[in-house]
Amino acid sequence: MKHAAHRLERPPRRRRAAIATAALLGAVVVLMGGQGTFAFWTDRATVSSGDFQSGSLDITVNGQLAGPSNNGGSTTLGALALQNMLPGESVAASFPVKNVGSLPLVYDISGTGTGALAGANGLQYSVAVGVDAANTGTVAGGDRRGSCGATVATDQNTTRLTATPSALVVKRSLGIGASETICVVARLNSNAGNDLQGKPGSASLVIHATQVAK
Repeated sequence: MKHAAHRLERPPRRRRAAIATAALLGAVVVLMGGQGTFAFWTDRATVSSGDFQSGSLDITVNGQLAGPSNNGGSTTLGALALQNMLPGESVAASFPVKNVGSLPLVYDISGTGTGALAGANGLQYSVAVGVDAANTGTVAGGDRRGSCGATVATDQNTTRLTATPSALVVKRSLGIGASETICVVARLNSNAGNDLQGKPGSASLVIHATQVAK
C-alpha cells in the first residue's frame, strides 16, 4: 500500500514578506542600540573686560607746561626781576601751581641760584604759599619792596640760593583740579658790598610732583 507523499507548503508571499520585514527591523533596532551615537546640546558665553587706561600726573606753573610733552619743561616768570637794585630792595611775584592731571599728587619746591649775586651777601629768596605778591616803592626813592601778603622779606627770613639746591617748599598736597598760589620774594642783601655793584644773578625754582603714596 502506497502512502501518499506529504508536501511542505510554502507560506504565501505576503506572509513571507511580513516575516522578512520584521527581521530587518529587528536588525536595525539592534544596530542602533549597540553602535548608534547621539548629539549633545551645547552653549557658550563670553565675558569681556572693560577698557583700562593709565592715569596722568601733570602740573602747570602760571598756566604753562600742560601735557605730557612738557614733562620736565621750564617757563620764565618775568615779574620776578628787578634792575638797578640797591642793598635792601626787593621784588615779589606770585603764580599758581595747578594739578591738571587725573591723579592726586604731592609736590615740593627747591631752588638754585646762578651769577655773581648768588654769592655771599647777594640775592636772597623767601617763598610763601596761598598769598599774592605785592610791590611798592620807586626806583628814584630807592625803596622798592616786594611782599607776600603782609610779610616783607628781611635778611632773617630769606634763603641764599647757590648751585646746590635748597628746599623752599616741602610736601604740599594737590587734589585733582586743585591749585595753590606760590609767592616768591627776591631781595638784595642789605649788607651787599661794593664788589657786587652792577653784577647779575638769577634763580631757578624746580617744582617736583609725585603721585600720592598708597
